[in-house]
Amino acid sequence: MSASSRDRQRRYRRRRQAGRRVIMVEVDEVELAAVLEKLRFLNPLSADDDEAVQRALQNLLGILCRAMADDA
Repeated sequence: MSASSRDRQRRYRRRRQAGRRVIMVEVDEVELAAVLEKLRFLNPLSADDDEAVQRALQNLLGILCRAMADDA
């Protein structure tokens, strides 16, 4: 097993232990940026920054999941 595959496996195990998962979702980048900006999760100047968009979407989904779990 190469170093990079060991690292991926380690990250995968840590995520699983934390109850987290990575899901690939295809979305329109302009629409996503517009929604994240409108909801104030993303600075409009960061719309072209993939990491900023990823963080913004993670924050939005985290809040949504916690809110829905509290309603259960």
